[in-house]
Amino acid sequence: MNITPAQILAFLLLAVASGCAKTPPPDIYLLDSAAPSQLPGFEKGIAVGVGPVELAPYLDRGQIISRESATKLKASEGHQWGEPLKAGFTRVLMVNLGLELDSNRIYEFPTRQRRSLDYQVAVDVLRFDGVLDGEVVLAVRWTLLSGDGKRVLLSKVSGIEETVPQPGYESFVGAQSRAVVQLAREIADGVRDQSTKDKQ
Repeated sequence: MNITPAQILAFLLLAVASGCAKTPPPDIYLLDSAAPSQLPGFEKGIAVGVGPVELAPYLDRGQIISRESATKLKASEGHQWGEPLKAGFTRVLMVNLGLELDSNRIYEFPTRQRRSLDYQVAVDVLRFDGVLDGEVVLAVRWTLLSGDGKRVLLSKVSGIEETVPQPGYESFVGAQSRAVVQLAREIADGVRDQSTKDKQ
């Protein structure tokens, strides 16, 4: 079979065109705190240090992780986090913990400044994924400690499920956001119960 110069040229042009085709940029997402845009300026309420927050290693990546089966995960190149997931998770947890406790003295721990804390909350995220057209699952072991971190006051595993109302990543991330908000409520209940005990 003889290949003509015109065919070779056409092949080269096609190869160049294919190489120049650009992959569209990924869609970028953030966890939503569902909180007011403005928080009160004067410090008030219980002082809680949130941290350290640790993620299961499979979550420590830019791609959004969904689950296709019990053992198979999907990391989406086309749908990614706009900030490290650990930072977004901590942000939403802190904001909603403050709302639940009516406190703006919720600090990421360890704090940048030396602060007197009433309590500390250490968080280990064991699972944070789900099925795109099903449910999001958040499994967390959290520990409530004294303000100086020397005494364990409460240790609990929270398992939270949130329905993904519509197929797609935006709805999926919305369900993940609601799961973190629910976790903040559970931790706030633990802080309130302990605060009541400490005052007795």
